[in-house]
Amino acid sequence: MAGTITAFLITYWFYKSAEATGKNPLSSAGLGFLSYLIPCIAWTLAITPGLRDAVEHNPGTLSGLFVNYAYILVGAGCAIGFKFLHFKQAKS
Repeated sequence: MAGTITAFLITYWFYKSAEATGKNPLSSAGLGFLSYLIPCIAWTLAITPGLRDAVEHNPGTLSGLFVNYAYILVGAGCAIGFKFLHFKQAKS
């Protein structure tokens, strides 16, 4: 649920930023969604299984919480970086 809400907020953020800068809002919103979703999926498939295995051997720590929500931080970080690259002002 938290990942879905984050994806919606990032998509909305890209949409409003595109409106403010005169870019196509729908394509920018789609780019924002994908810039969040692709790293989330990659993290979930490549990194999370190993982390879950490590947490099973040491239950009851905060690392379990990190494993469950790390994909959101990774996806949001990538989307933020992509947003600043996509909406960077060209130097005159």
